[in-house]
Amino acid sequence: MQIQKSRSEQAKFDFVSGLMQYNSTGLGKAMTEFFVSNENKFANSKSGTSSEVISDIGSIMNDAHIYKFGAFFELNNHALMFKTVLDILENRRDEVEAWLDDINQKNFLGQLDLNPEIEPPTYYKNIEIHTQPGNYHGDFAGFLYHWMIGPFLVHRDDNDEMGWQLARGVPDRPYKDILDLGCGIGKSTFPYCDIYPDANVVGLDYAAPMLKYGHRLAEERNKKIHFKQAHAEETGFEDESFDLVVAIWLFHELPPKARDKVVREAYRVLRPGGVFAIMESPPFDNLIDEYSKLSAFLLDSTGRRMSDPYIPGFFKEDRKEMFMRGGFSNAEDVPLPNDLTGWGSGDSYFFGSYPWWMTIATK
Repeated sequence: MQIQKSRSEQAKFDFVSGLMQYNSTGLGKAMTEFFVSNENKFANSKSGTSSEVISDIGSIMNDAHIYKFGAFFELNNHALMFKTVLDILENRRDEVEAWLDDINQKNFLGQLDLNPEIEPPTYYKNIEIHTQPGNYHGDFAGFLYHWMIGPFLVHRDDNDEMGWQLARGVPDRPYKDILDLGCGIGKSTFPYCDIYPDANVVGLDYAAPMLKYGHRLAEERNKKIHFKQAHAEETGFEDESFDLVVAIWLFHELPPKARDKVVREAYRVLRPGGVFAIMESPPFDNLIDEYSKLSAFLLDSTGRRMSDPYIPGFFKEDRKEMFMRGGFSNAEDVPLPNDLTGWGSGDSYFFGSYPWWMTIATK
């Protein structure tokens, strides 16, 4: 939906967006410089568990002016961004709601199946992920997420680059049915429409406002996608319905029991020989040993500060073991290209430089 902002609205949005981009690059660079210059002070930086290393780094970083300012800046910048977007949308509520509710038209390529009986997961009851007002199920969740994610990712995902990295990372096979779990507004789903134009591509999410926005966005981009409202733990699909099941940025937003349920569900709906692949940032152990100790600390602390409470637990987990508990026997971790954090290019980002981390298995 193209919203014509007033001059003052556009100016405020541009200002807040600029601040968010600076948070992701300028402050991140300064934190890295501080960390490198003080790395000799970290007693456990070369040994210890991931928790010990992160705690050790925190003992220095938490008192550093650059980190304290960066943490304050990030939290308040997000709040300002969301307020700015909400103010713009509230001034056009009737128009925006009408656009969101205009679904499943005869000329649309895809479809949206909503289930009014679906409730938000109990583990989101008292959480607003990323401090987003209303979480993913608030009235304007799709707009809030999409308008925030562009400047937060320094516009390095405007063309769905993260989704493309996983889509290119899975084995190239003639998949007939593809399921994207936790699809949100569809940015992680769109690449499969281009790579596998003859496939039945399904995006699943619990949040109706995200799916409505994704459905309308898909039609604007000429992507044929079947969106369905359901929980990733219980999709409602029959056994052995899909050849490929994927998920991006889903598992770090789930508590342990839910993560295991989603893996088991993926195994159930896959046909024999089908592929299950997820993509996140690397686990803490890999970040610490191979890429960036500071990145491990920043992911941990940001998760705790920015209402992503399941990040610390998930990034400590052995993802191959998680897959094995769900029924898979051949899981492996595969680093993928990562343009966002500048891995391999030197173009830094707030959380440091490292590859995306695909965990993949075949049924």
